[in-house]
Amino acid sequence: MAIPYRQRLLPALIISAFSVSVVAAEDSVRLSDLEVIGTTPIGGVGLTADKIPANVQSATDADIERTQGLDLSDFLNKNFGSISLNAAQNNPFQPDLKYRGFTASPLVGNAQGLSVYMDGVRVNEPFGDAINFELIPEAAIANLNLIPGSNPVFGLNTLGGALTLETKNGFTHPGHSLEAYTGSFNRDSGTIESGGNDGNFAYYVTGSITKEDGWRDFSPSRVEQFFSKLSYADENTSLDLSFLGVDSDLNGNGASPIELVAQDREAVFTHPDNTQNELRQIALNGSHWINDEVMLSANTYYRRSDRSSFNGDGSELEVEDGNIVNDDDDEEEVLVDGTQFGFEDDDFVALNNTSETEQDSFGFALQSTFTQPLFGRDNQLVVGAGYDHSDVDYSSQSEIARFTNTRGTNGTGFIIDDTVVDGNIETDTYSVFFSNTHALTERLDLTLAGRYNWIAIDISGTSEGGEQDLNESGNTHHFKRFNPSVGLTYALQDNITAYGSYSESNRAPTPSELTCSEPESPCSYPNAFLADPPLDDVVARTIEAGLRGQQDAIGWSAGVFYTELKDDLFFFPSVEDADEVTPDPRLSIGNFDNIDKTARAGIELALFGGHERLSWFANYSYIRATFEDEFVYAREVDDEVVNFVVKEGDRLPGIPAHNIKIGADYDVTDKFSMGFTASYHSSQYFRGDEANTDSKIGHYKVVNLHSRYQVTPNLQFFAKVDNLFDSEYNTFGLYGEPDEAPGLDFENPRFVGASSPRAGWIGFKLTL
Repeated sequence: MAIPYRQRLLPALIISAFSVSVVAAEDSVRLSDLEVIGTTPIGGVGLTADKIPANVQSATDADIERTQGLDLSDFLNKNFGSISLNAAQNNPFQPDLKYRGFTASPLVGNAQGLSVYMDGVRVNEPFGDAINFELIPEAAIANLNLIPGSNPVFGLNTLGGALTLETKNGFTHPGHSLEAYTGSFNRDSGTIESGGNDGNFAYYVTGSITKEDGWRDFSPSRVEQFFSKLSYADENTSLDLSFLGVDSDLNGNGASPIELVAQDREAVFTHPDNTQNELRQIALNGSHWINDEVMLSANTYYRRSDRSSFNGDGSELEVEDGNIVNDDDDEEEVLVDGTQFGFEDDDFVALNNTSETEQDSFGFALQSTFTQPLFGRDNQLVVGAGYDHSDVDYSSQSEIARFTNTRGTNGTGFIIDDTVVDGNIETDTYSVFFSNTHALTERLDLTLAGRYNWIAIDISGTSEGGEQDLNESGNTHHFKRFNPSVGLTYALQDNITAYGSYSESNRAPTPSELTCSEPESPCSYPNAFLADPPLDDVVARTIEAGLRGQQDAIGWSAGVFYTELKDDLFFFPSVEDADEVTPDPRLSIGNFDNIDKTARAGIELALFGGHERLSWFANYSYIRATFEDEFVYAREVDDEVVNFVVKEGDRLPGIPAHNIKIGADYDVTDKFSMGFTASYHSSQYFRGDEANTDSKIGHYKVVNLHSRYQVTPNLQFFAKVDNLFDSEYNTFGLYGEPDEAPGLDFENPRFVGASSPRAGWIGFKLTL
């Protein structure tokens, strides 16, 4: 008599939930059939790792705790393959994360290429698909999977991959703990956790506060996180009700002129650059076995995410005859009498750029998993549907300000009318999806999947001081597309699997791109709103193949991939005629437009394993990210507008081609353990050098240490050191105007995001 699928799967799920793995580069070290990975955002039954036609990187809460990363992005950067971080904001909580040359970033206007889900709820923000890493409480994560490729099942924006997070509950993580640490940059952090259950009902709660002064001047930050979950489970049903609340106050202050960094790495160009996020989210997840071979899963959520920004910046405005004037165009425009604010001729004029973004979203999804055999062989079919709605109110303006002696800004109260924007964006997304994995033979499995996305984006409001009505040209945009995928896995031997897949996904243009696409009306990067012509959605197509296996205690993987983006979006600085239009040297005035193609091709290799008291990993990735279209853009060079021609094969900026990571942990005694992670990232081009004509940001290496000492079964001390050898390096670069602020006499137009110095922290964890 055949054993029902549910009865065969439950032991695997239980063992997988409680196993502790060593993080590996291109695959999880747990390559046995017991590792179960969710193949849809909602999760549900999932598949064993050997049946998934991709190299999924996995980790558990034990891996996260062992590495002692500051947050999720820090953990991924230290341990996962094909990942690097760009310090665009120079705040540790606001990095640009690059995976296979695709971006997950908190900066609205960046071309986002990864989708992120937490308990089935998409956490890409409605406005710009941005990812705010500090809004994801690391302490609440039970396990995570980084799924590569353009997997259509994970919906919009899954161009290069999807990151899925599952949070803890009182069944899987009972007990109570208090953790605190302190150290460099006056960083102090405290976290509490508590969980428990009575067999059917469970609770879990965690809260944390982290604050620091930052290693740069004027860069304090504070993050407060709270997460709770109430759960019910019996033999057939599970139900989880969760609440997430996060408040953050971050000061990044951005990149600095390379000459200023050479003088003083802690100095900032202008300040403040403040971002405050407030998140409140409630989610309900459930699953029910209708019978031994059919599971029904569903979730619903409400999410409110508010964001306020205040940036003190330089400007191109000038003081002439006591008046503050804008002479970027042929006709000089007098904005205001500057003498009433204390301005004198030739004084620097600053701007206080402020914005408010209120994002309300809700949605639901429903899926069914059918595990009945098909043609006498194992088969798993998942079908589902989802709906998401978001309502975004966005406003921004620029105030004329005076620089202080520290290059901070004091506002004058005068708002430039043309900078005032008051916009509303309503988005409705409908989707249906399926995924079917069938055992063609005992060794060969075929996966077919697809998703149909229908998205409507309605933009209304006013811009340019209320003179431009965003409704006047019917500013509603529709995008519809079906994305397919097909994959095969073949067990060459019991411990070696080959895989190959083809997948497609798409990204709809964001409101900031849709409303900034009219060449005759250049706008401020990234958020000016005009009634502009529509753009095409970006379509990604990925082919990948590889081998993975395990011999005794050593696992390995080797794979190749190629992703082509059709109608990729690019921000073109303003240029029509060098005699008429001057491009903003900070690359912040211009328009978005589609270019024909870009591509990412790569090789990923990994080794990982353990022996007695030692566990280790090593991985290498090569990523060739290129433009596959010829186009022209402009940049100011030595006070002249210069046109640059991007040719097919030129490299995309900000993406290191070579990434190497190694790490190890060793239990010196039963109570004391120590370990390290080390990484190498090769050189990269500056943003603004898409034509690859200038020098690159140099390669860099960094080594980090971590250790723990278990004093008693309930008390442990831990310590870590980041950047052990105090390496000075840069992870990000762009072109700017280095003489836009007082007290500086720089000529090199390159700005960089500098690395933090050597730093250490020590703390304790008390468990009950």
